[in-house]
Amino acid sequence: MQFWSLKNRTPYSDASELQKKLVELRTQDAIPDTVLFLEHEPVVTRGRGLQWVGRPRERSIPLPAPLPPSIAFSESERGGDLTYHGPGQLVVYPIIKLDGSGFGPAKDITAFLRKLEGVFIDWLRSLGLSSESRENATGVWVDEPQGARKVASIGIAVRKWVVWHGLAINVVNDLKPFQLISPCGFSPEVMASLGELLDRKSTRLNSSHVSES
Repeated sequence: MQFWSLKNRTPYSDASELQKKLVELRTQDAIPDTVLFLEHEPVVTRGRGLQWVGRPRERSIPLPAPLPPSIAFSESERGGDLTYHGPGQLVVYPIIKLDGSGFGPAKDITAFLRKLEGVFIDWLRSLGLSSESRENATGVWVDEPQGARKVASIGIAVRKWVVWHGLAINVVNDLKPFQLISPCGFSPEVMASLGELLDRKSTRLNSSHVSES
């Protein structure tokens, strides 16, 4: 497996074209599994539709009022609906063949999603954050006193059993742009950033130490 870290902020359209080229190379076994790490320029993207949650609902959420000029808009091949990408958010695009020879389980998309979630759940737990996946809510969620909040969104596409698109982790990005949309059908208030969660955890620990002293 190889890892590429792209310098500077990458427009969404550029990352999409790069992924398509890598997917074609991966289907031909011309490259190994490849993982891209990058930040996007501010953009709202819309995927192929919301996942089934066991009850009828609209598959796609209308884009609300016109977006600010500073935020672009792009359709996407991934699953899911509206989400936001921007500076301070770590985007991870795995270009991985689901053939059972590496990270990708053999032709099992659901198992791949659970495995991808598991990698980041374990990482967050190593930071002291209680995190989990949720049924009918792909992504990574962190337990908070006021309720579970989503720190990472996942949406993938599959072509010839090669996965692309991937995971966006809110690290230190501004969460206000999520207020412009209903991110993948959820209230914008469920979105959280790793920075704020760790700050809050540190504050709680410090308060606890003060109380005990």
